[in-house]
Amino acid sequence: MTTLANIMKPLYCYGMRVFFVWILFGACALPAYTQENTWKGLHEQTASLLQNKRYADGIKVGEEALKTARKAFPAGDTRIADSMTLLGILYRTYSRYNEAEPLFNQALTIYKETNGANHPSVAYVLQETAEMYFLQNKYAKAETLYKESLVIYEKAFGPEHPSVVSVLNRLGELYQDQKKYAEAIPLYKRALAIEEKTLGSGHPDLASAMNNLATLYYYQGENTTAETLYKQALEIYEKEYGKDHPLIATILEKMAEFYDGTGRKKEAKQLTEQAKKIYSNYQK
Repeated sequence: MTTLANIMKPLYCYGMRVFFVWILFGACALPAYTQENTWKGLHEQTASLLQNKRYADGIKVGEEALKTARKAFPAGDTRIADSMTLLGILYRTYSRYNEAEPLFNQALTIYKETNGANHPSVAYVLQETAEMYFLQNKYAKAETLYKESLVIYEKAFGPEHPSVVSVLNRLGELYQDQKKYAEAIPLYKRALAIEEKTLGSGHPDLASAMNNLATLYYYQGENTTAETLYKQALEIYEKEYGKDHPLIATILEKMAEFYDGTGRKKEAKQLTEQAKKIYSNYQK
């Protein structure tokens, strides 16, 4: 007669085989899972160090993060590209362009192959690479990449996204740096119009944009428009931060330069002294 033990025996053996397979799988998966968590912690630490301008420490951790990513993930994984991009930015802060450039290029290839050529991750690396070229005064290369990133951001997020504003401002600064004021002004104006619409007319971010735009109008000889924008920027900052904040001093210095350049020496001197007083009080 078949006993219960005989019936259960094959089921028990099968169950044990399943159990041992599960244990074996878990033993193999655990190191990979641990490496992934290690990479994540290193990557987040690198980003934090970059944000806090601790660049030397960031490079050390970022190099370890990239090393871990290459061990933990298959070639072409976007997490490897994430580490490459972050480390490239950190190298760039120390003008280590020969090390930053290949990292940006490799990250760009990975993102394009994995996410597609029109993904925001591609636009982000293009923008960061453009920044690297801008810092080296390689204006033509920077301009091309900024424009490519702008097109991708506009398609992905729409024409009024903060990423679009960021590229517009950087492209404007690129033209300003080359004294191409007529090309820079429309970009600054568009960025300002987007921020006024999305942030509101009294937002402090507008003051910085107004200050930049006012300076360009001054260089173009459009003094009435320039003065109006300087005063609007000053009013926004004063409402937001009070009259003794260093940001107020930055506007006052630009206004002093404007008044001095337009022959209003007395007003220029008053504003210069006011700015110096603010800086002096802030350093105490």
